[in-house]
Parts: sequence; structure tokens; C-alpha cells
Amino acid sequence: MPRHKQTRLSEQVLALSLGPQHAFPRHRTVLDLFYEQKELAPDRPAIRHRDTTMSYADLDAAANITANQLIRNGVLTRQLIPVLVADGPEFPAALFGVMKTGSAFVPLDPAWPIDRLSAIMAELSPPAIVASPATVETVAELASTIPAVIVDCAEAPYDPADRKSPPTDREPKPEDLIYGFYTSGSTGTPKCALNRHRGLVNRLTTMSRRFGDGADHVTLQNSRSTFDSSMWQVLWPLVSGGQVVLPHRDGILDLERTAMTIGRYGVTMTDFVPSVLEAFVSLLEVREDLREATSSLRRMLIGGEAAAPGAVHRLRALLPELEVTNTFGPTECSIGSVFHDVTDADVDRIPIGRPIDNTAAIVLDDDLEPVPVNTPGELYLGGECIGAGYHNDPDRTARVLVANPFSQIPGEKLYRTGDLARVGEDGLLYYNGRLDEQVKVGGVRVELGDVASAMADHPLVGSAVALVLGEPPESTLVCCVTPRSPDNPPSAEDLRGRAAEKLPAEQVPHQIVVLDALPLNHNGKADRKALAALIVAGTARQTRLEERVEPPTDPMEELVCSAWREVLERDQVSVVVPFAEYGGTSLLAYRLTTAISERLGQPVRPRDLLVASTVRAQAARLTKGVDDDSAELAYIKHDLAWRPPRTLLLTGATGFVGAHIFAELLMRSNAALICLVRCSDPPDGARRLAEVLDQYGLTSAWQALPMALKTGRVEVVAGDLGSELLGLPRRRFDAVASTVSGVVNAAGAVNFLSGYLDHRPANVLGVQELIKLASGGARLHTLSTLSIFPPPGPGAPRITEDQIPQTEQVAADGYNRSKYVAESLLADAHRQGVRSVVYRLGEVWPHRAIGVANPDSLAHNLLYACARTGCVFPTEAETDVTTVDVVGEFVARAAVGDLQVPDGAMHVLCPARLRFAEAFGVLADRCGLDLVGYARFRERLEAVAGPEERLARLSMLLPPATAGCDAAPAEFDQLFTDSTRHFDTQRFSRHAASLAQPTADGLRTLDRYLNELTDIPAFVPQER
Repeated sequence: MPRHKQTRLSEQVLALSLGPQHAFPRHRTVLDLFYEQKELAPDRPAIRHRDTTMSYADLDAAANITANQLIRNGVLTRQLIPVLVADGPEFPAALFGVMKTGSAFVPLDPAWPIDRLSAIMAELSPPAIVASPATVETVAELASTIPAVIVDCAEAPYDPADRKSPPTDREPKPEDLIYGFYTSGSTGTPKCALNRHRGLVNRLTTMSRRFGDGADHVTLQNSRSTFDSSMWQVLWPLVSGGQVVLPHRDGILDLERTAMTIGRYGVTMTDFVPSVLEAFVSLLEVREDLREATSSLRRMLIGGEAAAPGAVHRLRALLPELEVTNTFGPTECSIGSVFHDVTDADVDRIPIGRPIDNTAAIVLDDDLEPVPVNTPGELYLGGECIGAGYHNDPDRTARVLVANPFSQIPGEKLYRTGDLARVGEDGLLYYNGRLDEQVKVGGVRVELGDVASAMADHPLVGSAVALVLGEPPESTLVCCVTPRSPDNPPSAEDLRGRAAEKLPAEQVPHQIVVLDALPLNHNGKADRKALAALIVAGTARQTRLEERVEPPTDPMEELVCSAWREVLERDQVSVVVPFAEYGGTSLLAYRLTTAISERLGQPVRPRDLLVASTVRAQAARLTKGVDDDSAELAYIKHDLAWRPPRTLLLTGATGFVGAHIFAELLMRSNAALICLVRCSDPPDGARRLAEVLDQYGLTSAWQALPMALKTGRVEVVAGDLGSELLGLPRRRFDAVASTVSGVVNAAGAVNFLSGYLDHRPANVLGVQELIKLASGGARLHTLSTLSIFPPPGPGAPRITEDQIPQTEQVAADGYNRSKYVAESLLADAHRQGVRSVVYRLGEVWPHRAIGVANPDSLAHNLLYACARTGCVFPTEAETDVTTVDVVGEFVARAAVGDLQVPDGAMHVLCPARLRFAEAFGVLADRCGLDLVGYARFRERLEAVAGPEERLARLSMLLPPATAGCDAAPAEFDQLFTDSTRHFDTQRFSRHAASLAQPTADGLRTLDRYLNELTDIPAFVPQER
């Protein structure tokens, strides 16, 4: 497109206007960057939401399912697809699913008024809508004729073919649209701002250059999904190897829950609107526990409105390790493209800063000429951040995307922000307000004409004018209306209800004032200054409210009234008038909780006040407490009481189960890990950890280990579980005991050919030492075995998880007796106050997706022996099937508190079972094995076992053959037990509901493992 004119900027202006020039993957898309991270570490955690963790591979599969369903419903490339999805894992799955179709997503809020959603749907005319289980009803009401694709990240009966990637020719190009966001419109009609992949790629890769690799960050999506700032919070972690935490919301701004969410997941980075940040800082100042919970934060981005320096510097003082970056940029320009890292020098005013990489920001006058330093002008943006304008609105697009007259600024267009700014003597940009009626309230862009238009539609309203009083964070959105008939004026309550029906919640006026007539200026237009003076003075409205004043009747109402008067800056309030009628907002409610907390001398939760709208209702709740909360609130309390383990001691990380637990803790938690390893020194121990992760195919953890060791998140301690004080000097033992908040004991001796005394050091004395270490308050998680119980007789009731066998019932072998004694020690310690969980395991099989087996497993060595000897035999033996990925995830999540498991024993046992005869049949088919008698199998085994120790041990354990019988003897079948028939799993099943457990078909569960066995070379001795 030709430029209107060519203007050359001076070197000084150019230096101030251009951001740093850096190469970035301009030929890649956001989807391409996600694919890179998924291929690099598919098992790395990507999404955390309540008790759910999704890996990159999980998210990719969910996105594939969404994309394939959209394609079947007629979605083509380069279309705009509405996404009405409640917060949770379904949101990112929906975004990437739409991207995989080659189209762009448009996030919409299911809570928006149905009229607004209907208007948007009519404009988009989409072939399909993406919804979630929580929004199905809204979609049905909204557009019954448009097919809805339901994203459900819980286990669902999807066609396996849907998990495959859509055709590659569907993939978007860098210049294609990635999304559209609807913003307020001055005519009352919302407008859809469009952006391209390339602009987002530049913004996201700039963040990685500026703030470090996302793999080191856990990012909280603190913005609602319909605000474009949510895009960096969700997408940046997922294109740079990090984790994104998706909060649980219920429509109430709950900053206490936000703080506890930060603590629960170890969030390092998030975003706040300055007005909300003001309330958040006030909360942290009076709550030491919340300051502790937020201490993991390392970077906070702020933006959306002018930032007051007071709150920012108070926050920096509360959290000295925190860096704060002020950001600026409209929805039309790839989230934001002007950054400033706040410093101690920003005392009086915080600048918006300088343009980021490959973008430009220049202040111009009405003739598109640069203005001098310290002179206000309109701010224009250019470079890679420029979006595509507005959907179906070429006139509006042409007004804001103007021809770029400057040859040194890349790009054909500049974006007119409508914002006034100036360049200071320090070369930084400073915000100076708006040129038009568009304002920011609580960080949300609001067109005053949009609000007035919605209110003027009321049948009793003659005219309406909206305005904003005060500066952030004290801004108040007010709408003044006049009645159509003086004899029939509308009530403020009725008008507020009307506003809620027509406008998104963030645009509903905080105050609605009914006037007989609007004051006019000399041009005959509404005089906003005169209106503001009337409202501040309280004329018209103040009198009406004072007529309804009902005074407090008890001391608690007096206390609450006092706080209301302070926060609302009013001489008197009525105990029966709602907070909102006095102009109260959710942010003022946070100031109110602080004021009431100070008067009561104890913390008050904002939620407890927000659910009660009047002084009388709030006083009643405070008087009787808040024990009448709903079940959901009980869940929240449960969350708020939770503290994430800061440091865990792990034993047995070089064993089969322990290695998988270690990998889960490393990849899916933020806990620091002290690994007790029997080794010559810490480097030797680190080498052993790396080797075992590699041995079991735990590639993502193997890749992450060097950095974890380098940063100190993983520490190797050379010790011995079977020695006094774990083989550590007393001072070191005490230091570990004072550091750890949890212990995971996955170590132990297992040798069915050895006696009790051989097992005692590790399995009994080691547990005694761990009990000593945990007696200071750490919680002890220990692996045990179901085989401490004898096989129940026919018809015997299932063994419950609170049972422990009598001494005379325990099997005579040394291993089971040692585990029984260890459980007895833990039970005694628990009665003395040491918290502990015992995980009784059955047969632990290989990881479902990896298939690498435990070389010490009797069941595996039997199948391995069949592959090596080239034969199988008849048997009736069967076993339970619980894969090591289930065990590892369950124990790890319980140890860090993601699963709130009770103290006591738990049977970690999945309902899957396997008949060895079926497994033998699969091996025989896949490997061409011979079917022989048990005696012949024994002969071949003994011939092969010589050079292989594991087979020699197996040969010693297997019973001799029964003369004249091809089938295995009864003694062989008794070596294996299907524990699912004998053990109750109520506790495990309840707390493991969020885990993807194996199916009841053991063969299907072990398919990958059985495939691995087919690669084992058979050594068939020559028949005699």
C-alpha cells in the first residue's frame, strides 16, 4: 500500500521511537512454537487447575479432539470461531483446537447479557461454537441452530482417531489471524479487534528475551479470558516451556484466593490491573500469611490503566524479590508493546516506558509531525505489533490504522491509540489521558457512549450521560439519566437491573443518578463538569438516600457502619441500603474489609462481606460467623488452609517406583527436592539419578535434571537409609529435619530369597530414622505392600484400608515381615503425633506410555523369560495391574498437597487385571513363541539362566514341575494374586478420581510394554 508521504525522522526522534531490533521467528506461528515445546518435553506439565495437571501431550491431544470435531462441523480455514468456555483446562484446549483448524478464535464471556452475545453471533455468523460442559445451556439458548463443539478435558469416550493431528494443510500462516477480542463501542455496538500470529509471536518471544525462558516460570492467568492480557498469561508459558495456572473463579473478585493460588502452585509471574493491585497490596499489608503465600512471585506485569506509584512501591517493599513491569498497549496491537521496569526512581509517576522489540511508539501532533520533548501529543504505534483492524468495519479500521508516513519505521500502517502521551527528558513515554470519551475503569476499556446508549434504551429514560469520577484506582463509573415523564421517573434499582441485562459486568455503572434535567453547556450539550459537581455534592441522590436512613441497632452494626462511613466518605449510611447504591464497588469492598478487620482486631475475608450487601446483613454474618457457607465455600476454605511443601526429602529415587515419583515431583511440582542416595559423593549421586531417569525412559525429567541441580532445586545428599541418622552427621541430619516439610520414602530392600535380618536395616531401621526426622512436623509418605496380608479364603470380606494383620498372619518371608514391622512403627508414631500416609502397592507394571519394566519384578521377569526362551506354557495365574505412572503421579501429588489424602493406609490398586495365559498368547502371536509344557519351559529357562543373573534368580523362585502335567503347578499360580478381588480401595479411588487410571483390561493397559517385549532376542537352546 503506498504511503501518503515520506518523512525522515531525526536521529534523536528515531532513537526515542523505535524499540530494539531483534531477529524473531517471523515465519513461525504461535501454534508452531507450541509444537516445538510439546516435542521437546511432552510430559512436562503445561496446565494446572485445581487438582488437575495436563502435560503438553495431554493439551495437544485435547486440542486435536476439538479441532477434528470443528472440522467435521464445517469449520474452514480463516474463519472467526466463538469460544464460550468457562475457566479451566478447556480454555487453552479450545484456543489451540481452533488454531489447528487454521481459523481464529474469539473468546466470549458466557456471563455477558444474552442480547450482547446474540448481536455478536449475528455479526460473526460462525459455522460452529466452541463450548464447555459448564456453558452448554448458554450456547443452546444463544444459537440453537449453530452446532456446538464441547471441549471436555476430563476422560471422555472420544474416537481415538480424533486424537490425531488435523491435516497439515490446515495449519495457519504467520500473517493469518490468531484471534479477535470484542471491546466496548461508542455507538453501543461492541467492536471486534483482530490480531495476527506474527504480532503475537513477536510479543511472546520478546518476553522470553526480556524475562528469561518461560520454562523457569509458573504463570497465573489473572485476567479474565475476554481481556486480551489473558493471552500472554496463557500462551507465553505454553510456547516457552512453562506452566500456566488457571484459577477457579465464581464471579466474585477474591484477592485472598488469588494470593493462596499463587502460594499453592508456586506462581512466579502474573498480571494485575493497577486499581486491583491497590486492593491486593492493602490485603497483603494486613495479612502476613498472604505475604508468605505470594513470596514465590518474581515478576508482575501491570497495565490497563495509569499506575499509581504508591501501591507499586508498597508492593515492592512487601516482596523485595519481585520485579514490576508497567505495560501499555491497546487490544488492537498484540496485547501491549510499550514496557517499563519500575525502579526506585519512579517516585512521583511511573512511565509507560519504551517500545519493545521490533515495534515503534511515536508522539505526533495533528499534522502527524513529532512533538518536542515534554509536549503532549497523540501516541501512535507501529512495527510488528500492528493488528488487522476491526471485523466487518472498514470505516472504523481506516480511522485508526493510518498510512505510515515515516520511512524509518517498518510497516505500512500506524495505529492511532487515541491516547495522549509525552516523551520525558529521560526519553521515556508518559501517559497523559484520552482524546475521546473512551476511559479505563478497573483496567477495562469502556466507551461512555456505549454505557449511555444502553441506559437510554430504558422505556422510562429520556436521556442519559455517562462519566467517570476520580482517578485510578478510585475511579467510579456514573450514569446520569433524566425521566421520559416527570410523573414516572425510573428507580435506580430498576436502571441497575437494566444495565446488567445490556452491558458486561465491568461496564455496569457503579452509581446511577436520576435528575430532573441535565445541566447544559453553551453548545447545548450535557455539561460533564457541572454533572460531576452535582454528584460530588450529592444533590438529588443524597437527599433520597437520607430519607431512607435506618440507624444501627447493636454494637456490631455500629462497627460496620463506622467502616462504611470511612470507606464511602459519607456522614451517615443506612443499615438497609445496599453498598452498591452508595457507589460501592468490589475494590471499595476490599478497603471495607481492611477497615472492619482493624476494628475487630482479626482478619475478615472479603468474600464474607461481598455476599452480604447491607450493613445489617454483614453485621449478622460477622456476629454468627460464616459457618453457614456452601459446599463450594468449604472447598475454598480447604484450599486456603493448604500450604505447599517447600522442600521434600526423597529416598529411593534410583529405584523403579522411586524414579517415577522423582520424575513426577520434578516435572509437575515446584517443591525443592533433597534426594538421599547411596553414593560416594553428590556428583556421583547426580550421575546415578540421571542414569536411572534415562534407563526408564523418563526423558523430560532427564532433560530437566541438570538445570534443577544447577539452580539448587534438586540437592543430592550422600547417605544410607539403613544407618543411624541416615548415615549423616548429626548436624546435617538436624538441618534436613528442620528444612523439609514432607518425606517420601520410596526406598527399601526387596529380595524374596533373603530373610528378615537382611531386610531390617533399610525397611525397619530406616523407617525409624525417618520417623525421627519427621517428628518436627514433616509428613511422612511411605511405600508398603499388599502382600503383608495373607490371601483371604473363599468368601472372605475385602480387606479395608484401615486394617493391619495380626503378627501370626504375616507371611514368613523376610520382605513382608519387615514391611509389616515398618507399618506397625508408623502406626505407633502416628499415635504420638507424627503424620504419615502408607501406600500399599500390588503388582506395579511399566509406564503405560513408555513401557520400560522393573528388572526386579517377578511378573516381568517371567514374561521376559518367555521371550528369551522362545516359549510359553499353560497357566491359570492372574494378577492385578497398576502401572507405575499411576503410582508415581498419585504419591507425588499427595506429597505436595495437590491431592488431600488423609493419614493412614491406602490401597493403591487399579481395577485392571491380567491373566498370564492371555499375555502369553499375545507374546506367542507377536513373537512366534512355542507353546510347551511347564517342565519344558523350566528346562529351557535353566539353559538360558546361566549368563543372566535375573533369570537365574527367577529359576530359583519358580516351583518344580508336576510329573506328567503340562500346566504350571498350583504352587506357581499362587506366586501371583489378583488383589482387586481381595482389597477395598475406597480411599484411593476417592482421592485418585482425577487420575487417568488404566482400563479393566490388563492386556490393553500393557500394550506398549508387551510391544517392547517383542524386541527381546530369543535364545533358544538346542533341544536334547
